[in-house]
Amino acid sequence: MIDKKNFVDSIKYEDKNKISKLYDKILLCNKTGNTAFSDEFYPPNVWRSLEELQESIPVNIFSNGIFEGSERRIIAFSPDEIWHYPMELIKITNKSSFRTLCHRDYLGSIMALGIIREKFGDLILEDNKCYVPIQEELIEYVIYNLKNVGNCPCTVEIVDIYTEGLPKYNFEDLNIIASSNRIDCILSGITNLSRSKALDLISSGKVLIDYLPVKNKDKIVKEQSIITIRGFGKYKFIEVCGSTGSGRLRMLFKKFI
Repeated sequence: MIDKKNFVDSIKYEDKNKISKLYDKILLCNKTGNTAFSDEFYPPNVWRSLEELQESIPVNIFSNGIFEGSERRIIAFSPDEIWHYPMELIKITNKSSFRTLCHRDYLGSIMALGIIREKFGDLILEDNKCYVPIQEELIEYVIYNLKNVGNCPCTVEIVDIYTEGLPKYNFEDLNIIASSNRIDCILSGITNLSRSKALDLISSGKVLIDYLPVKNKDKIVKEQSIITIRGFGKYKFIEVCGSTGSGRLRMLFKKFI
């Protein structure tokens, strides 16, 4: 089995203490034969890295975020297949007919309850409703305390994921032209800002690639990476579609909406 130091170093994540705790859960599962779940939802750079390490880990690795293609997921270590994860899907319904709420409204209202971002999964908006996977231990607290979102009255209820249809992610295609797939060039293309303004976004910590802050302007962005630009949205880099006559790259992104 991979040793703890190499395990922690092989997974890119800001909080190495949390990665260390995942290793401890692997040891616990291996010792007791009982399933061990992560205490939080983790982004793709964590659960995908764990999947790549499967051959070096003596227990099975699973992850689930309820939605098909979930980005944020609870991770499980188990000798057997997992049929139930310690989370529920809630539906937050905006009862106001005068305002349409956005992703930021729902996210802010949940976190305003004192719940850290890692305690709930992806948010999907559909028909004036927001669907959110959240840890079981927080369900009653959210239902009891979340009465308004963005000054709009709302209701919160648990969704039976086995009998109700699950919402799907909504994307908007975005085609840009950039001189290269460096993050500063891509930012300029996505935001329509000058290169200097794009660099300001990086230096102020507003740009993340696969949920990790970008520190270098010349970082190369790989296909399938998730770029989060605070104040602009979240984008998935699909592919380079070709080039212009002057040699600039044509790129396809999907914006999460």
